[in-house]
Amino acid sequence: MTSYIAGNARDLEFSDFDPFGDGFRRHPEKFHPMLLTQSPGFIHMEGVPSAYVAGFAQNQAMLRNFKAFSSLKPKNLPGMERIDFFNGLPVMNYADPPDHTRRRKVVNPAFTPKRTQMLNENAAIFIDRLIDDIVERGKGFEALGDLTKPLSIDILLRRFLGIEDKDQAIFMNYVATLPLLDSMRPGDPKPQPYLDAWAQGAAYCKEQQALARQGRCHNLIGVIADGAEDGAIDDDEMMAMMIVLLIGGVSTVAGAAAASLMNLARHPDIAERVRQNPSLAGAVLEESMRLDPPVSLVMRFATDDTELGGKVIPKGMPVYAMLGVACHDPDIFPDPYRFDIDRPNGKDHLAFGYGMHTCIGNAITRNVVPLLLNKLLARMPDLRLADRDDAVQWDTSTPRARHIGKLYLEAR
Repeated sequence: MTSYIAGNARDLEFSDFDPFGDGFRRHPEKFHPMLLTQSPGFIHMEGVPSAYVAGFAQNQAMLRNFKAFSSLKPKNLPGMERIDFFNGLPVMNYADPPDHTRRRKVVNPAFTPKRTQMLNENAAIFIDRLIDDIVERGKGFEALGDLTKPLSIDILLRRFLGIEDKDQAIFMNYVATLPLLDSMRPGDPKPQPYLDAWAQGAAYCKEQQALARQGRCHNLIGVIADGAEDGAIDDDEMMAMMIVLLIGGVSTVAGAAAASLMNLARHPDIAERVRQNPSLAGAVLEESMRLDPPVSLVMRFATDDTELGGKVIPKGMPVYAMLGVACHDPDIFPDPYRFDIDRPNGKDHLAFGYGMHTCIGNAITRNVVPLLLNKLLARMPDLRLADRDDAVQWDTSTPRARHIGKLYLEAR
């Protein structure tokens, strides 16, 4: 690894913390005090000397400084196989200016006020339909399967991306293969089901781009292709771009909505406040995102020896920005594990990232989830967790995310 890490890395003090370890995924709060105290800290990942940054202010400083901490992944760096969600293709998540600016500019037309308003109107109709089905059954319900996942798929795949029902399985099949990457070790070939699913999606995207060039494609691929006429996005990037938007959208909306519902069910006094004052639903979302961010970490790479938090991070070192830990920094969020929708800085969390890499779809989540919460509370004011030991089940199957896998609720 001398090609990546400066020689003075051997003089650093390393711990055995593993940000992808099962213990951290299942119970991240147990690690928070140690990580915050030692930050920045140094670890070995797949034999590679690496750093982590846990403090809130340190994360902000790093994430805003792309010249010192690049988003561009070094080629052939061991361990990156586990998070190669885009089959090695360049995406704006792993890009710096000016390349990042170019890619983001191409997708900006997808987030116009007109499109956002259309999504809100369709979401309102679809939410009512989902709640009608739940009420008609007259029993408890599983929030992700009955509500938040169908909503996120309808909003993101059908409405936002514009993928017809008959083609949606192409993308959902690909997303289902991502946990397979977690078992990979340096040098392992990519799992064949992952490669097959990617190939199917890429073929679909290329077909749609051909239609777009003829003016016969009316989904988001057509919107992006229109912006790419000057070569801004080439054919090989389209599938990766669609997966960026899909993964960032579906998981964020579904996870944020589920976490918000869990917290309302656990705090009936707050649920009643929201029912009486619907404008508070946004604060419920923000506090739920802070407590349980859909993405627990992102990566950067030191471009030079750089001081941060009183320590020097050597040139070339991979750095893990521990967003989930930073969201529990008591210096910023006093009593950080308390669900408090009245925090004056409640919207200042890092759950959507920070700086130029702030989640591009955060506006969709911030519009759709409060709408869902208000509609559900209006129909089910006495929302509670179901009376069962496994009412809340966490999904830790992906290496940098921890979200609710199942959530059983009932209205008493």
